[in-house]
Amino acid sequence: MLQKVAQPLFSVILPFYAQGDHVSEVIDDFRGKLDLLGDPYELIVVVNGVGSLSGEFDEKVLNQSPRIVEHSIKKAGWGRAVNWGIAHANGDYICYTNSARTNGAELVRLLRYAKVSHDAIVKATRIERGDWVRKWTSIFYNIVNRIVLKTPIWDVNATPKIIPRNILRTIPLHSLGDSIDAELMFKAFKRNVPIIEIPTRQTGRKSGKSTTNFKSAVMMFYGLLKIKMEDRA
Repeated sequence: MLQKVAQPLFSVILPFYAQGDHVSEVIDDFRGKLDLLGDPYELIVVVNGVGSLSGEFDEKVLNQSPRIVEHSIKKAGWGRAVNWGIAHANGDYICYTNSARTNGAELVRLLRYAKVSHDAIVKATRIERGDWVRKWTSIFYNIVNRIVLKTPIWDVNATPKIIPRNILRTIPLHSLGDSIDAELMFKAFKRNVPIIEIPTRQTGRKSGKSTTNFKSAVMMFYGLLKIKMEDRA
């Protein structure tokens, strides 16, 4: 029988989409670094749009630790997976991050900042990337974000993002797709919530192909307009 763990300080939400080839690697990396941190935590694995992890990797990865919780949702969507994880999180600090691009060491580094920044959101800001197309697309997206939402954040989509639970209660998030990051930053700024940006390096995906394409880029830009319209309404 698995031992019951203490109330988590950190809830780390890891959305997975068609990443069965490196799920074990990601979870092992995160667990190892979080164990060294020494604070109670939980890993919330959210598989969205492709069914359960069963059959995609060794289920012992999930069963070997009471700190790992898996949820599967039928519909895909970055925001949908993040919101699902938030709804099931128990920690004082709720973190979500791109499971294909974040490593455990960078995550723990930002969690340390969050522990001493009780009333602020801590987020990554990417200073190096391996994909030039993604880099310039992101730059253009952030320029549009500043024009439309006027949020003074440079790398709005960068993760990890770590939000104290008491702050998250005041920021209802509704986006089901990639716009959830812009929505969080926009609403936090409007509520005068401090946002601390920590420089990180990102060189590429662990495996597989990026889900960002022309269609998703268009939906992201549409999402900015939707957030603005909903705010005016």
